[in-house]
Amino acid sequence: MEAHKLNSTWDVVKLPPGKHAIGSRWFLKVKFNADGSLDHYKARLVAKGYSQCPGFDFKETFAPTVRYATIHTILAITALKDLKLRSVDISHAYLNGKLEEDIYMQQPKGFEVGGPEYVCKLRKSLYGLKQADRVWNKTL
Repeated sequence: MEAHKLNSTWDVVKLPPGKHAIGSRWFLKVKFNADGSLDHYKARLVAKGYSQCPGFDFKETFAPTVRYATIHTILAITALKDLKLRSVDISHAYLNGKLEEDIYMQQPKGFEVGGPEYVCKLRKSLYGLKQADRVWNKTL
């Protein structure tokens, strides 16, 4: 939730007439160290994107993916020319993509503000949205 607050992922508003709000849920996971001991607990808020309506909540969902042949070629060139590679891990990557559509989501369980008529108007992309991959690719 701290990442959502810092990133201004949504605004809490009253649901406009004629609009529907998609659901949200928590995805919880326990992370372990290599020796099997408990490392930490992980929680991620995801949107129930399966309830989105094509043409209303999203237009396009396509995002390109990399081929393994491309990765092998880059690794081979790096080895041949004795170059160094760096990898980057972007924390909360999908939360950085700005949405073009007006999408309303039910408030996360346990973090409700106001009454039941209040929902989250998404400003940024969220895991689970149909267009999340595309929005992140365009942002990147």
